[in-house]
Amino acid sequence: MSDDNKKKVEEPDFEKLARSTAPSKFNKVVTLILVAICVVLAAFIIFRMMSTSSDTVMQPTATETGLAAVNVSAEPATIKDFSRISKMNGEVRRTGDSIAVYPDITSSGVVTEILVERGDTVNAGDTVAYVDPSRPGASYKASPVVAKASGIVNDIPVAVGQTVTASQPIITVAGTSELVVEASIPEKFLGTVAEGMPATMESVAYPGRIYTGTLSYLAPTVDPTTRSSDIEIKLTGDTAGLKEGMYIRINLETEHIDDALIVPDSALDTYLGDDIVYLADNGTAKRVIVTTGSSNGVDTVITSGLSEGDMVITAGNVTDGTAISVVNQEN
Repeated sequence: MSDDNKKKVEEPDFEKLARSTAPSKFNKVVTLILVAICVVLAAFIIFRMMSTSSDTVMQPTATETGLAAVNVSAEPATIKDFSRISKMNGEVRRTGDSIAVYPDITSSGVVTEILVERGDTVNAGDTVAYVDPSRPGASYKASPVVAKASGIVNDIPVAVGQTVTASQPIITVAGTSELVVEASIPEKFLGTVAEGMPATMESVAYPGRIYTGTLSYLAPTVDPTTRSSDIEIKLTGDTAGLKEGMYIRINLETEHIDDALIVPDSALDTYLGDDIVYLADNGTAKRVIVTTGSSNGVDTVITSGLSEGDMVITAGNVTDGTAISVVNQEN
């Protein structure tokens, strides 16, 4: 090969080299995509920063966002006497023991007449029956059976024509001592009761007739089987119609607070572990943290956080700032 030909072969093709080093179409597309992604990310960051700054300055209300107002019920926090009631069942009893009345005979005899019925009131010295102690072939005057104490006849365990002995009672008399109501209170409530607490009672025999009394006795022991203690309520008012053995419904007032600030239980809620209520405040629900006291299952005592007359929301699904429309408002 000649020297001229060697020079032609070794001499580079600058035009071809320039084309091979120029950016390809693919590289341009990738570059454009990366640039677009950077622009979107930058715009997002700027938007978030502006949004956070705006939220810090002012939070739009439900009304400003165009949301419909929520219908709610509300009523005022009220100052009144508060009572907590324990309900239980009891039975009417007499404080005196029953007294048996025996025939005045030496051995045995036949009951010829009974002059009283269960529930009758007798006085000491009254004749309540007659017993004839005669033997076959002999004739004796019937012997009167005389009450030794005053009271109410609560049992007549014999019948006319029955043969009885001198040790067999003809009637039993309950002393005319006071009527009381006996009941049992579960162990878990013992810490809430004390002698002197007032009670109201109602008999199933006289619906609507209310009897009154006070807790006069609390047993010092707990029955290990029933896990309850016996109590006795002394009747303090009219006892007309009550009879020993009657079934009684008892409402025992276990706590009383004068002039307490009260809200309905339905107004109470919790938020982040705190007791709260929502107030109806110029068309908006306002969350308020409160401190609660005793509750009777209907009302709750508020010890701090509210004032008398504050309108608490008792029904309606709201949160702080919710636009509201109060319906069925109680003043």
